[in-house]
Amino acid sequence: MERAEKIRNRIKETRIIKGYTQYYVGKRLDISQYAYHKIESGKTALKVETLIQIAIILEVKVDYLLACYD
Repeated sequence: MERAEKIRNRIKETRIIKGYTQYYVGKRLDISQYAYHKIESGKTALKVETLIQIAIILEVKVDYLLACYD
């Protein structure tokens, strides 16, 4: 599994644990649920700015989202 995929999986797992929907996170990012789905699925590249915003929404540190790879 590649590094970016592991980060996306960590984001998805954290979102689910927090009880947040893709719609909710997308709304907070000011994008559609489908656009957010494309980020989580890897169809859209995850920009650093977006990663920071997602960490804020999920109430975790960016380091936590990045610390999922070897």
